[in-house]
Amino acid sequence: MTETKHQGVMAMVNIDGGKAKLLREQKGLTQLYVATAVQVTTDTISRWENKRYPTIKKENALRLAEALEVELEAILEDTNEEIEPPTPEAKHEQHDSYPPKGLKKIWPLLLLSLTIGALIIAVSWFFYSQPKPIQIKATRILPAHVIADQPFPVTIEVAGVDNQQVTVILKEHFPESVNIHKSNPQLQQTGIKNNTLKWLQKTQGKALFTYIATISKTTSNQNIFEGSVAAGTNADNPVQTEGNNSIMISNHHWADEDKDSIINDKEILTVYDQYGDLEKLGIDVDLIEEIWLGSGYRWDPESRSFHILP
Repeated sequence: MTETKHQGVMAMVNIDGGKAKLLREQKGLTQLYVATAVQVTTDTISRWENKRYPTIKKENALRLAEALEVELEAILEDTNEEIEPPTPEAKHEQHDSYPPKGLKKIWPLLLLSLTIGALIIAVSWFFYSQPKPIQIKATRILPAHVIADQPFPVTIEVAGVDNQQVTVILKEHFPESVNIHKSNPQLQQTGIKNNTLKWLQKTQGKALFTYIATISKTTSNQNIFEGSVAAGTNADNPVQTEGNNSIMISNHHWADEDKDSIINDKEILTVYDQYGDLEKLGIDVDLIEEIWLGSGYRWDPESRSFHILP
């Protein structure tokens, strides 16, 4: 390990930016993900990978290695030992003794075969070492209607590769009339901007991204939700929506899909199967169960509450 201490205070190490970049690309990680993990900017990661800053703080190098899931030594610059050139006598001995006389006739053919073999190996390694395209799909589950200013859930199911952990960037654009309250996974402070939610998350197989929102009663019926998902080197794929991609204002509970003022068995199972653990996000699941156990419900706009029918 090449390590330097400046004034006995700060430990510095020499990293090999090319190795770091190759490891990042092989694992399908973005510069943004690595920068977030190391707590630096993407410009800094770019400078490290392009060897403009070969010497960095050891603590940053340790965080970089952890983000790339390797030991620190795997990204350090190799130290080259000086090798003394052979003496004229050694050169003369080597010239006289190698290759042996019996091989001198076939030596050119052997050398050509070795060269061709090395070329085949190099080409094969190049193609097999390229990052494989990651197949990923995202589906939004959105209620068709909601009571104004009452919380409702939106779930996005991201399906990737079952046996491969990938880093995804999920973006969800919501209407101006919608307010976001909570989400799971939790968003960073800058995760909501310009009516867009942004997640940067490692996933494997299927993963649920759920957020709780309310919508203003002054809104129109055209409340369009849009989004995209990207993984590895793939471009953004649009988020598909089950059924509708907009919400209408009504006097029926969002879980009452057919708006018959009853929550039946199918509807309550949909709540639990499609929207995840809503209780942790602040949705009154007990109220939904009480409506399901009763014979129906009625929304009272004056008291802003539900009346459950026995």
